[in-house]
Amino acid sequence: MATSIEELEKKERQAEIPPAQRDYFTIPEFRKIRYLLSDYELELIDGEITVNKRSPLQSISIADFERVAEEFPDHRIELIDGEIMMMPPPDKEHQKIAGRIITLLAEEVRQIKALDCSIGGSTGYFDVPDSFRQPDGSGPDIVCPDASVYYNDYFDTDRRPPALLIVEVLSFSKRKHIKRDLELKQAIYAALEIPAYWVIDRRDQSVWAHTEPRDGAYTVCEQIKGDQILPAPGLEFLRITPTQIFEE
Repeated sequence: MATSIEELEKKERQAEIPPAQRDYFTIPEFRKIRYLLSDYELELIDGEITVNKRSPLQSISIADFERVAEEFPDHRIELIDGEIMMMPPPDKEHQKIAGRIITLLAEEVRQIKALDCSIGGSTGYFDVPDSFRQPDGSGPDIVCPDASVYYNDYFDTDRRPPALLIVEVLSFSKRKHIKRDLELKQAIYAALEIPAYWVIDRRDQSVWAHTEPRDGAYTVCEQIKGDQILPAPGLEFLRITPTQIFEE
């Protein structure tokens, strides 16, 4: 059920929650964004910035998203299908697992560097401009995964694919967060032609491994548990398993 303006205002009266600890935009923030992006008709629905169907521009552009990101540097935001969304704040378990993945990747840092690649954390953004999307009317995307193995020249050349591996730790505080990681982002990373996309699922200590991107979709999706090695085309020297990811 959508969060009403009255409910959001009540939250704000009770306490000013720092942006890193919430997954919604406040009323004052929405008003500032609406002023910044005056060419759009925007709405605040369930704490997310959406484009009204009456708006002459139906998808927020990458350039306009970057203006918002510059205005709100402390916010963890993404542009998904042309709409601005706040990323949910990672809980302690989420942070532990993300850190463990970075550590496992770092064990093979020499071989990763030999491919002219680097290991990225949760500060690296990847974008899908309109020119790389399917002609279905959907908007551009800018997403920030929990971990990645990306090509060093990506940020200078905008190459495709920009990375060999993307990893997201599933956020499941709300149903929309699960859909975002399992469905929406899957399509985004496939559009970028990234060979492997792993979704770490804490609900049953498994990993959803997506490989073989083709025509904007992954053609192979496996749910992997235990000591089975996770597929990573182009990074076959990685021998990472779900057991290693979830070990205490």
